[in-house]
Amino acid sequence: MMINKDKKITTGKSFKKNNEKPAGAKFKSRPDAAPKAKTISFNSQDGVCALYRALSKLSVCSRAAAKEFISGGRVMVNGAIINDMMYSVNLKKDKIKVDGKPVSEKKYQYIAFNKPAGYETSCRASAKSAKTIYELIPFAKANNLNPAGWLDKESRGLIILTNDNAFLDKISGGDSKLAKHYMVKTDADIDDEQVKEFAGGIVIADGSGDSIKTRSCSIKRVGECAYEVVLTQGINRQIRKMFEYFDVKVVDLFRYKIGKLEIKDDNEGTFFNIKPEDITGAQTDKTVKKKV
Repeated sequence: MMINKDKKITTGKSFKKNNEKPAGAKFKSRPDAAPKAKTISFNSQDGVCALYRALSKLSVCSRAAAKEFISGGRVMVNGAIINDMMYSVNLKKDKIKVDGKPVSEKKYQYIAFNKPAGYETSCRASAKSAKTIYELIPFAKANNLNPAGWLDKESRGLIILTNDNAFLDKISGGDSKLAKHYMVKTDADIDDEQVKEFAGGIVIADGSGDSIKTRSCSIKRVGECAYEVVLTQGINRQIRKMFEYFDVKVVDLFRYKIGKLEIKDDNEGTFFNIKPEDITGAQTDKTVKKKV
């Protein structure tokens, strides 16, 4: 809510001529800060959302960083510093500034990249000898395109990169249920009972080393030491760890599909432009097949 300073605010009582105040009435100066808006904890229609989510939607920063910006007094809405991360804003109407600089919706870019093995999915290599995907697509780093759905260094296949933080969270955030499809080759087979146990969920270590039970998933034997696995989860090196649970090693892992978007197992290191609905199917129910 925004109050125009040029407008006078009345209490509903009648005023005497020449703006004389009624007997006993006391006037208080209005504070410079904007009135507290109704807070919300979700994205709603017509561009209205919580302030910390607005910064993410506008690709200013991540949600975690947005909370720090807001609590640190670095964010203004309509000229007033706001410290409430749940403050309701309208992206189409309200004027938001970070560190005194106006922010507005950026032009979003989305690309699908066919990652080869041997490259890390990171802006920064873990070691001087390591290579990253941005060596193959340097424009992506220059345009702040970040990966949604990581693959470890040894794995191959489909990666989505974009500067749309809200879309990143939608398809790869902890609450995302978007299906990701993999073709996996191993050094040994697992039996039918192990396949059933694999599908029902097993306990592995997450990225921080804590034990976690995997969500139910789909696994189908498609050949000797070859499996198709479909996950709706993104634990670090998840499929490798799941097979290691049965003392089986993954020797090749190719992600060929995310949501509705599917690629072929060739032309590694290439990319193409996509639209969000190519993955989410928001505007079509047909699977989008691309050759990259």
